[in-house]
This record gives sequence, structure tokens and C-alpha cells, in this order.
Amino acid sequence: MAEEVKKENEKAAKEAPAKEGAQAKGGAPAKGGAPAKGGSASTGKDGGKDMAMLELPEKFKEEDRFFLGNKSIEQEEREMGILHKMMDVALYGSYKVTLEHFQTMIKQNKFSEDALDEHVRHYLKKGPRECIGHLKVIIKMLIDQSRETGQTMGTQVVLLFKAIDCLRMIVQYSDQGVDNIASFLLLQIMARMPKAFVKHMSREKEIFNQNVALKRSIKEQQPTINVRNKLASLYLQQRCYADSLYQYESMLDYFQSKKPMTPADREKVCVLHLNIAEMYKAIYNWEADFKNGQIFQNFLFRYNRDAEIHIKSRTPITPIRGPVNKMTITQSYKDIKQLTINHYETALKYFPAEKNRKKRSEILAVVGRSYAEMGKVSDAASRLQDSLLLLGKERNSPEIFKEKEDILNLMKQCVGKMPGPKGEKYKSFVVHESNKLEQDQHEWKEEEKRKDEIRRAAEEGRKKVL
Repeated sequence: MAEEVKKENEKAAKEAPAKEGAQAKGGAPAKGGAPAKGGSASTGKDGGKDMAMLELPEKFKEEDRFFLGNKSIEQEEREMGILHKMMDVALYGSYKVTLEHFQTMIKQNKFSEDALDEHVRHYLKKGPRECIGHLKVIIKMLIDQSRETGQTMGTQVVLLFKAIDCLRMIVQYSDQGVDNIASFLLLQIMARMPKAFVKHMSREKEIFNQNVALKRSIKEQQPTINVRNKLASLYLQQRCYADSLYQYESMLDYFQSKKPMTPADREKVCVLHLNIAEMYKAIYNWEADFKNGQIFQNFLFRYNRDAEIHIKSRTPITPIRGPVNKMTITQSYKDIKQLTINHYETALKYFPAEKNRKKRSEILAVVGRSYAEMGKVSDAASRLQDSLLLLGKERNSPEIFKEKEDILNLMKQCVGKMPGPKGEKYKSFVVHESNKLEQDQHEWKEEEKRKDEIRRAAEEGRKKVL
């Protein structure tokens, strides 16, 4: 399959110039394609070429008809009588979002994330199979609209990324979280994106190959842990956090179902919880990737929908009310920070007691900082103290000294906000550790001087002999 994709991409690349020329000459777009060169959306900063670069290749159109040709659900929505519609109001409420509503929204370029969430939420409760059928119809609407003449480059890209979001949901809601046809369609969409998305296309090829490998492993009843771990990593790089979390949770379910778990299993569970915690850290890093909030909002919709309907182990996150900005996301971020801490704390429970003390100390320090950010100064001081005590067992070095200084500085800030006997106890600890750190630094410097003198003496002795 991967070889077929490669050949198809090469074929599409060879055919593109001919199609572009035909459009420019005749002034009309190719069938099912984008507007001719010179139209309202002929150029873009990213690609520098006309809109034909986003026309989908013939192979995709064949797969499109095969996979997305399910018209029965859409037809049923249109042909239902007045009595049926009245029954729908009673069953769904006055705010039901139908496929007909989606068609109108998509044609007006007013696609609503809230509407999609409400629609998927309803049909997911009726079962993944029916939900997938509706997602297929929505994807077809989005792709068809992206092919309409007169679309700007930006609008086309937005519509296709909406289709990609729905395709990813089809993959997750399919049996055992794998669907090679949906993955193939996603790959074909990425193959026609502007040059700015080349790096994403490269990772999408890897994701497709891993999905093929996962399906083969499941079919042959072989372990899927390594494949799912690779998929989770690739999804993280694509910032597809909901898909990454699903893979991590699938692996956790596997290990936690083993009774009893071996020491090796416990270490793997520890690593999985650490990975999930790191993923949550990446999500609430507002300054890096979430200035528009779209990725964050998409993650919240999928996370909460799954938490409510079929992944009961998840703790719901406060949804965003209103436009996505630093004011409306405050509580959502607090919830995600708490989830980050929870996974770090769980990882510490599975962490081998006498193994890699420095790594354990680093985790404790991260947990302490997270508590401090949330204003939980007592919990922060406790974890930071544990981290310092573990670092005290490590061999002294400039790196260790720097870590101790950072932890002590943060502890001083936390302890300053802690009145009463507990605060006094931590203050005494900070003073003691600060004095000990100064003494250790002094002794280490003296020892390094002695070593330098010995080395110089040895060097001079060798020179005299020569």
C-alpha cells in the first residue's frame, strides 16, 4: 500500500503541470478541481503556484467514491416528513444539528466546532458505526466544498484540515482504533497541501505505515505495544494530542489488565504516565503553539466527548465558554495542569525505588514547580524537599549544584507564603540545605584545585624526564 501511495504521488506530480496549463489556457477549472490560474485565489504565499496544486488526484477520487459514497444517511435527512421531523424535535431537542445543517454551514464557510461536537456526541451514543457513517458524509461535504470554484487558498486549507480532523475521528472510533482506508485518504489530502505542510506530509506517511503495521499485528494476534508507542510519538509531533492520548491509554489498559504486573511492566507503565504528563505540558504551553487556540479547542471537544461517552477513566476538563483567549481558557488550563500532576504522581508510584535517583528527583522537581504555579505551596514544598534529598545522594558537580540552587530558590518563595509550624519547619530545612550547598561548593572547588595542581606537577615531571 505504501508503495502504491508513493507511485500515485509521483504520478500526480507529473500530471500537475499539464492540468495547470489546461486551466490557464481555457480559463475554466478541471473537473472537480480549483479555479483557473489568474482567478480570485490563483496564488498563495506558501506554494507560489496556482490552486491546481490542491486538486485531488484521480486515485483519491476513486477512493472518495468507494469510501465516502454513502448517501443513505444524507438522503434520509432530506426526505423525512413533517411527522418525522416533529419526532426528531422530541427525541433530540430543538438544538439538533442535522447533516442538512452542516451542508448549509459548510457552503457558507461557517463550519461550527460546537455543532460538530453536538452532532458526533449524539451519534456516538448510538454506537461508533453510525457515528462513522455521519462523519463520512461530513467529510464528503467538506472535500466537495474545497473543490468549488472561487475558493481562496486559505479557505481550501481550512476545509481540508476540518476533513482531516473528521478522518482522525473515524480512525479512533473504528475497531481497535485502526482504519487504513481513512488513513490513506488523510495521506492523500496532505499530499496536495502547499509546500509549508511538507514536513507534516512526511510524518503522515510514517503514520500511515504504522497504521498498516498495527492492523497487521492485530490480525495476526501479535503484540501492538511498539507500534502504538510509535504512533503516539508521531501524533505528538503532528500536535494530534487526542489521537496520541488514545494510543497511550490503549497501552495502559493492556498493562493494567495483566495480573500481576512484572517489574518490567511497572517500569513501562511509569514511562507511559510520564509521556502523558509531558503531552499535557505541551498542551498548556500557550506561548508556543496555541496563540489561535484552535488546536486546544479541538482537543477539548474530543477529550470531553470521549470522557463522557466511552472512556470513563478520564476526568472531564472544563470546557471553554466563548471565544478562545487567555481569559476563557484559565480554568481549562488549571484542569490540564492538575491532570499533568496526577500523571506525574502516578508515575512516581510505579518508579523503581532504588533506580535512577536523578531522574526521580527531576520528576519530583517538575511536580513541585507545577504545584507552585497552581498556588499549592505546601504540596510544592513537600515535593521539592524530596527532590533535594535525592539530589543529596548524587555525586557533586556543577550541574547538581545548579539544580539544587534552582530548587532552593523556588522553595524559598513557597515557604515565604506558609505561616505556622509547618512553614517554620520548611524554613529551617531551606537554611540548612543552603548552608550545606555553600560548603559543598567550596569543598568541590578546593578539590578541583588540588586535582589541577597534581595534573600540572605530573605534566612538569614528564617534561623534565623528556
